[in-house]
Amino acid sequence: MDTKTLGNFIAVRRRELGLTQAQLAGRLHLTDKAVSRWERGVGLPDATTLEPLAAALEVSLAELVTARRQKTPPLPEAEEAAAGALALARQSRSAGQRALWWACVVCLGLFAAAAAFLLWVLAVSGPVVAGSVASLLLGLGAWSAPLAQLARRRCTPLGCILSLGLALAALAAQFADILTQVREGDWSALMDTMAPLLAVVLFFCVVTLGLNLLAALAGYVRQAGAR
Repeated sequence: MDTKTLGNFIAVRRRELGLTQAQLAGRLHLTDKAVSRWERGVGLPDATTLEPLAAALEVSLAELVTARRQKTPPLPEAEEAAAGALALARQSRSAGQRALWWACVVCLGLFAAAAAFLLWVLAVSGPVVAGSVASLLLGLGAWSAPLAQLARRRCTPLGCILSLGLALAALAAQFADILTQVREGDWSALMDTMAPLLAVVLFFCVVTLGLNLLAALAGYVRQAGAR
């Protein structure tokens, strides 16, 4: 489906009906920005919007999908084919969303189990491991925030700020533990763990930023589809 051709078809048909972009958007329970995007060829209507859009423009689904008016009523087979293609697209999208949701839920469950284990380690070992446990718990929280947003396909600035704040707190806790080793003069243990620690810190930062970018992208896609 060519975006420019479809956009021009929507614009022409809307004008033929004497509708403004806002009026057409109101029939679809969307914003006029969505209609403007379609007509400019910037984006396509969501699969779930095509049938209501065809009804609002008073054209058949086959005419809308092909972006061409037909002199004779479309054959039932053509309408059924178009409706079937839309249903398949919706099912595929729904399956992908469910898969993403389950992946996020499984990860969050594993994080919860890991947090419970770390709290048990802290209870058994006491203040000796407090710094490391605090850093790990904060790190799990930094990853959990964007995963929760991914599961909901909704990204908010507050969620990103929370995730990045927890990540910074995790790094601060880890470096505070290193500072403690420096004050105690435990240079041997520090040098042995420095290289692996830097690798872990780099991996942690990359994953944290990646998850937040994915959450932001998922939120943008959902918002663009709802407009």
